[in-house]
Formats: sequence, C-alpha cells, structure tokens
Amino acid sequence: MHQSVNVASNAKMIEMIKAEFIGEAADVLRASLSANGRGELLDALGGAVLLAYVLARRCGIALNELDEDVVSKAESGIAGAHALEKGYGDLSLIKKHFEGGNLRGFGQDKKRRL
Repeated sequence: MHQSVNVASNAKMIEMIKAEFIGEAADVLRASLSANGRGELLDALGGAVLLAYVLARRCGIALNELDEDVVSKAESGIAGAHALEKGYGDLSLIKKHFEGGNLRGFGQDKKRRL
C-alpha cells in the first residue's frame, strides 16, 4: 500500500510540474510584451529551465543525462547547419557553455565523456 501511495504522489507531482511548465511558457510570451521585458523574461526562462530539470528527475532521468542530451542536440544542429547556428552561432555557444561546466557540476570531469 505504501508504495502505491508514493507512485500516485509522484504521478500527481509530475502532472503539477507539467502544468507549471506550461505556465512558465505563457510567462515567456507575456514577458516579450512587457515594458520590463528583460527581467520578466529572465525570470520566466529561469523557471522553465528549473522545471525542466525537476521534471526530468521526477521521470527518472539523471540531470547529467539531460545535460548530455542538450549537448547532443546542439551538436546535431551544428552539424546540420541549423539556422540558429548558421546565422548566429547560438548552438556552438550553448555547447561551449555546457562543456565549460558553468554554474553546475557538468565540467572538466565530464567533458572527456562527450
């Protein structure tokens, strides 16, 4: 019985996180229309990223797995000459950010694995 309560509780929490994630996405759209857009946009994007990590963890995905998937997607976009890369170099910048371990433990020790 105890295990079923934990499973149900986790499932409910996952649904709550997904709903909050949608709310953050709406906040991103609202922030683009706001007079104080940069501060509000930073807040909404930070919230969305945080929720993505929490949701990954709740779904059994390790945080470093999520980091590695982001890097892999950036590499694919770089190789495929995605418009964000071709025109702006965004994907290379994001890849470099993750590989540098900025603000997280995803740095020198894990860089060798990529």
